[in-house]
Amino acid sequence: MGFKELLAVILFVGYATAQNYRVCVVNGNQDLCAALDNAGSQAVCDNVRTKVDCALRLERGSADIGVFSEEETMLLAHQFPQQTHVVATIRDVSRQEPFAFEAVAIVSGAHTGGFEGLRGGKYCHPGFDQTEQRWSPRVLKTFEKLVARTDRCPDTQTDRKTAEEIEVDTLSKFFTSACRPGPWSANTTVDADLKSRYSSLCSLCGDNNPCTNYSIDMGVGVTGVQNNNRHIQALECLRVNNERTVAFVAWQHVREYFTIRNPQVATSFAALCEDGSIRILTSEVLNSLTAPCSFVKQPWSTIVATRARSAEVLTRLREWWPNGVNPGGNTWHTTLFNSIIGGNNARIYYQDVPVTNLNYTQSIRSLPGIDSSSSCIPARRWCTISAQEHAKCNWIRGAAYTLGIEPSLSCQQKNNMFECLADIRDNTADFVVSAANYGYLARQHFRLSPVKLVENSRSSPSSFTRVVALLKESSNITRFENLRGRKACFPEFGGLSYVAFVRTAHERSIISSSECDYSRAVGEFFDSACAPGALDNSHALTESTYNATNLCTVCKPRVPVPSGDDFVCSFDDTNKYYGNVGSLSCLADPDTDIAFLELYNIDANLRTAGLQPSQVRMLCRNNTLALTTGVTLDQNCLLAFVVDSEILARRNDPLANSLNVLLDTLDLHFGFVSNSRLIDLRMYFAFDGVSDLLFRDTAVGMSEPNGAVNEPTRNYNELFQHLESCTGSASPLPGLATKNFLSIVTLIVTSVMTRILMF
Repeated sequence: MGFKELLAVILFVGYATAQNYRVCVVNGNQDLCAALDNAGSQAVCDNVRTKVDCALRLERGSADIGVFSEEETMLLAHQFPQQTHVVATIRDVSRQEPFAFEAVAIVSGAHTGGFEGLRGGKYCHPGFDQTEQRWSPRVLKTFEKLVARTDRCPDTQTDRKTAEEIEVDTLSKFFTSACRPGPWSANTTVDADLKSRYSSLCSLCGDNNPCTNYSIDMGVGVTGVQNNNRHIQALECLRVNNERTVAFVAWQHVREYFTIRNPQVATSFAALCEDGSIRILTSEVLNSLTAPCSFVKQPWSTIVATRARSAEVLTRLREWWPNGVNPGGNTWHTTLFNSIIGGNNARIYYQDVPVTNLNYTQSIRSLPGIDSSSSCIPARRWCTISAQEHAKCNWIRGAAYTLGIEPSLSCQQKNNMFECLADIRDNTADFVVSAANYGYLARQHFRLSPVKLVENSRSSPSSFTRVVALLKESSNITRFENLRGRKACFPEFGGLSYVAFVRTAHERSIISSSECDYSRAVGEFFDSACAPGALDNSHALTESTYNATNLCTVCKPRVPVPSGDDFVCSFDDTNKYYGNVGSLSCLADPDTDIAFLELYNIDANLRTAGLQPSQVRMLCRNNTLALTTGVTLDQNCLLAFVVDSEILARRNDPLANSLNVLLDTLDLHFGFVSNSRLIDLRMYFAFDGVSDLLFRDTAVGMSEPNGAVNEPTRNYNELFQHLESCTGSASPLPGLATKNFLSIVTLIVTSVMTRILMF
């Protein structure tokens, strides 16, 4: 090798050694990032909001290293089967098992007949709120689906039922008694109802037990075995009931129970295998780290690298942590290990070579294809209105599927909200998250109803929709009565600003409260206006014979038309005066008098329209002028103060109850506050760096439409009362409130008691 070649190799090795590796750090751990930077480490922070954002960055190569939980690893295998590589696994330092857990079924050693031999028997379950093993709903229900076929119900009537109701009804027909503790549904009303109706599935939990836990006598405590561990309790439930009883538990705890607590009875019990055979729990079987047969093997959490640099990353990690354990000392290697790997309780096991996500998981635990999975209730179709929304929806769909949440989701993309509303009406989609601005149109024209209202953080100025009436400061208008014969600007025909004005006009009696044709009511009151969409069929509020042309004559096209015919009434950006910023631009026109619009982003919108706050003044709902100019919020001046958005579904949809509970379940696992976050996906957060997709970033949860827990919710419901009284088209809520009177009462009580958001 010549001198030049040797020099090139030295320079290359030096360059490679000095390379920085971008490590995903969730929620910006500034102390970690500063420590790494100050120590001159080879690792640099790549701040992300969620693990899903990390996965997206790894896939496109803008991050190099990420750490993922067991279920997140399963999700990656589904979403990015080949695009990123597993370079190592992270395990508990005290455990030698090759799997994070194995879920097994333990029966009497005399059991015969396989699965069918359990029919009419008893069932002991660790519970749906046990956290020690971090079992997903899919894992928790794996045995039930195989034995009782809770996912196969061709003859079951699904109307008005939830997935959980069908599930426990089928299960109660297979087992005569059980202990299945913890919440059966994320909706407290449904949970209480099911446990009342199917109490046999709680009967083994203990005397007068409400099915929240086990209260059976566990006897004397034994060192090394926790009596309050749900898996140990389920095994004790099995021992006490014995014949024709099955316990679905973790193999780790089977070994503890039968080698430490009750070794004398071990050979009286066996592991039931999927082929119907059994394996007696001999000392040889119990001494094995792996089960003789299991229904679920869970991969350990992983260190994942971008595909292009995975081999390089694997080499570098071996250098940073050669023994796979916390190196100790005051170095950046220790700081990074403690922060992303897990401190002294974690150990890294390196792959021999990087493997794709799918190859890593498939040899351990394989899930059926998302479109081929069976369910009693068909997938609920979520309508999205952009490619970015669609991408976020598909990640929520994939995460929900990975965890086994039912019914499943499907995502379908349309061009705008009106196409979604039409698809839901026509039963080619099921629900959409819609801005409250479309509430009237959705109810009146598309015959939809809210299944949930979206709750927002009260600390954010954009959390709720606030509608105001803005006048030019130079105007001589002082009261609503002065508006007759003037020129008005609305963001959109039939939107919240439009109907908020109609409601105020009714209150002031400047428009007859008996006038239910909202085109005629406004069109005959004003000389002219710009209400984009007034002539479009998608915006029709009533069967009107009124020629609404004068509701468009103030509008102007975005680009001047060469022919000079500049008439426009479109409800998109081709109309210069469309939307909130358009209404302000309309107000800036010397020929107009008043604009009705939402306050969201008002300061920026004023600047865009070329207006100063000192040039405008609010006309208040109480028929007075604001004391000062500008848009400083005066609650008494608002024409409307309502929720920001809602989730709309078909009116009287027979599967609306299942959708209602599905949304509660998504909120439980992917919501703002979650104690069950097996996958770090936040459906109310920005996604892939883009804000306000599907939900506004200020969203913190969902509430029942009739659960008036705060002022904006009450206001929003009241805003529709006139429309319903006018047209006689009261919109029954498609959610659980339609089920029966008892459910309504229970729903309201539990909504008030448990779902009020604390700030």
